[in-house]
Amino acid sequence: MSVFVVETYVVRAEKLEDFTPALQEFLDFKDRNPALFEGLKSWRLLKQEFGGVSDMYVEMWEYENLAEMERVSEQIFADEGMRRIGKGFHQLVEPTSFTAAIWYPVA
Repeated sequence: MSVFVVETYVVRAEKLEDFTPALQEFLDFKDRNPALFEGLKSWRLLKQEFGGVSDMYVEMWEYENLAEMERVSEQIFADEGMRRIGKGFHQLVEPTSFTAAIWYPVA
């Protein structure tokens, strides 16, 4: 059964112009380094428009199970390029809006 790491966040208003290039940098990095992301079943980024917090992003990382999530996450974030991308990402996000949770399907 899959496990999902779900992160939510709002991009700082003054950093909105920087978000799209940073996102593209991540997507290009992910495409250039498929072995690094081996074990990641899927990755999605959604944007909430209405209800709750407007303009909130919802990022979903899907793994086979919790052990695989830990292994793959360590593999991904041990990479220097990915650490640089992650650090830059957190500069764009409103810190008080960031949440991370683990979700399991139930039905």
